Amino acid sequence: MSRMLLITALLIAIVWTALKVVEAKQQTRQLFAVREALRAEADELSVTQGQLQVELATFADYGRVEKNARNKLHMRTPGMQEIEVLQTE
Repeated sequence: MSRMLLITALLIAIVWTALKVVEAKQQTRQLFAVREALRAEADELSVTQGQLQVELATFADYGRVEKNARNKLHMRTPGMQEIEVLQTE
């Protein structure tokens, strides 16, 4: 009887271990799929960041800013009589 109980307990332990191995493999597959999706998203965001940096450099170009200031905002360089120097105490 004791031997049969031991064999049954070992068989249950083997089946339980096998199920845990299958569960771990499934979880590994799921996590791998999530990792790959996140990696693809990171690649897309990297491309978008590069595009935005190029766009920012274009908008921040000094010549473009000056042209828009003159044409759209009607700004101009002040004359010598219009410049005031402020002194702090």
